[in-house]
Order: sequence, then C-alpha cells, then structure tokens
Amino acid sequence: MNWDAVVAIAEAIGAIAVVTSLVFVGFQIRQNTTAVRSAAAQAVHENFAAWYTAAQSDSVLLALSAKGLKDYTSLTATEKSQFIAMFMAFSLHTQDAFQKWREGSLSPQLWRGWELVSMNFLSTPGGKGFWEERGYRFAEEFRSYVVDEIMTREPHPMARPWGAFAIKE
Repeated sequence: MNWDAVVAIAEAIGAIAVVTSLVFVGFQIRQNTTAVRSAAAQAVHENFAAWYTAAQSDSVLLALSAKGLKDYTSLTATEKSQFIAMFMAFSLHTQDAFQKWREGSLSPQLWRGWELVSMNFLSTPGGKGFWEERGYRFAEEFRSYVVDEIMTREPHPMARPWGAFAIKE
C-alpha cells in the first residue's frame, strides 16, 4: 500500500472528525444559550413575582406605597423608610432584568414588559422623588437608561400603578 494514500485517507478522516466536532459544539452552544435565556427569564419573573406577592400580602405597606407614589413628600419618616425599602427591592430587580437584557440573556420582549412596569412606577411623582434621592446607588448604565429612556417617555394613558390611580390625573 502506498503511504501517501494512507496519509491522505487519515487526513480526510481527521478533517471529517473536526467538522463533526464543530457541528456538535455549535449544537451544544445553541442548547446552552437557550437554557441560559430560559433561566434568566425564570429568575427575573420569580424576583418580580416575589416582590408583588410581598406587596399585596401587606395591605398597610401596599396603601403606603400607593400614597408614596402619589405624593412622596407626604410620607412620614417611617413611611418613607418603608417606601424606600420596598422600591429599592423593585429597582434592584429592574436593574437585574436590565442587565440580563443588555447581555442578551433576557429577550427584548420580556424586558419590554418589565420596562413598562418600571415606567408605571418611576413616572409617578413619588417614583421620581424616590429616584432623585436613591438613583445614585445603581450602576451608571442603568441610571442613564432610567433617566434618559424610562422617565422621559409618555406613560400609556391606561397606566395605573397598582391599578389604583392614573399617573396623570
């Protein structure tokens, strides 16, 4: 047998093996990307669901947050502390969703839904007051997005934080 032929056959088999491996790696990467996106969406939804569940389960806190969203300056020191704690949690969840969207692990459609929820809260007088006092605590890119994008848009005419009041009454 000719050694040149053996070498050529071995090279062809090696090339086929490399191509097959690359196809397999590409398939694995695609599956991993899908899994990462699914996990990111699940984490974002769980965070917000837990926040909403905690808010609705405490009628005093829910009433206080509605009061604060309407008129941040009307809150007592204790009420303001509760309001800040509640909306810091919400804003941290929003920042997390924003970061996942920016890195590509949260779909634009899912981000858009949570962005609208954020706009409903942060476009209120109390949301703006909260952000003016506490916005500095967030990452620069997120702060800029909130100020330049979320807070400058006109809220939907049907937007009602907590379903309780119109943003523009």
